[in-house]
Amino acid sequence: MTAEWRDKIVEYCQEYQIPIEYLADTLCEPKVVPMIRGKAFEYSVIQRLQAILPANEWIVNKVTAGEEAFYHDTDVRVFHKRTGRTLRLECKLAKKEGYHRFPDGHSEIRVKCMRSRTLGDAKVKELAPKLGIQQEALAAHRDQYVAADFDVVVTSIGNTFYRTDSISHLYVWKPRKAEQEFLGKLGCTSPDSQKDFAFNSMFVAKTNDLIVSPSTRVVCTKKACSNKSDCGFIPNYPIIKFEPASIDPASPWVSIDKSQTFFKSMVLA
Repeated sequence: MTAEWRDKIVEYCQEYQIPIEYLADTLCEPKVVPMIRGKAFEYSVIQRLQAILPANEWIVNKVTAGEEAFYHDTDVRVFHKRTGRTLRLECKLAKKEGYHRFPDGHSEIRVKCMRSRTLGDAKVKELAPKLGIQQEALAAHRDQYVAADFDVVVTSIGNTFYRTDSISHLYVWKPRKAEQEFLGKLGCTSPDSQKDFAFNSMFVAKTNDLIVSPSTRVVCTKKACSNKSDCGFIPNYPIIKFEPASIDPASPWVSIDKSQTFFKSMVLA
C-alpha cells in the first residue's frame, strides 16, 4: 500500500467520522459487503479493459460528477477515438449462489441486473415519456432496466460461488463440488487459485441481446407484465449459459478477453 492510499483512507475516515481501527469490521458487515464489492467491480472492469484495449484506439474511464447528468446511470465509459462513439457499460456481479448444473450437463449462471433504487411513482411518471414507454408498463417493471439505459452489461461470475456463512453470517467464498468441477472445466484446476480465476472470468453482452423480445426468446416473469414475450425490459437475472462440451458461454455473452472485437462490432455498425 502506498502512502497516497493510506492518506486517502485516513482522510475518508476523518471526513465521515469512522473509527479507522474499525474500518475493516465496518466493511465486513453483511449488509455492506455486496454494495462495496459491486462498486469496486467497476474499477476492476476499468483496469481489465485498459489492459485489453489499445490506448491509441480506446479510452476507458469513469464518469465524472459533472458529466453524470448526461451519462445517466453509467458505470464505465468506453470511447472509440476514430469514430468518436461512446459505449456505456453497466457492471453487474453474478447472483450469489446463482450457479446451477442441469441433468443434461449444461450450466447456467444468473447475473443480478436490476436497479439499486426501485422507481417511485413520481419517477415513473417522469421517465416514461422520456423512454417512450407507457407509464403502466414502466410501473410494472419499476426495478428493471431498458435497453436505453446502457449499451453493454459486463459481469464476473465469481460472486455466484460466495455464500453467507450460517454461523458467522459473513460473506465467504465457498464453492460446492459441482461448482469446483465447473471452474475446473473452464480451465482452473487448482483450488487455491479458483477464487481469483472465477472473479477474473468476466463476460460482456449487448443490452439489446438481453431484453425480453421475440428475437432473444427471453420471456418476462413479472406478474404485472402485460406483454411477457416482447415487453423490452431486461430480466432481473439474465442467464449465462455454458453448453456441456464448451468452455465459452453461449451467445450473447462473450469473454471480456475478446472485448476489442466485440466493441468494434458495435461502434462500426
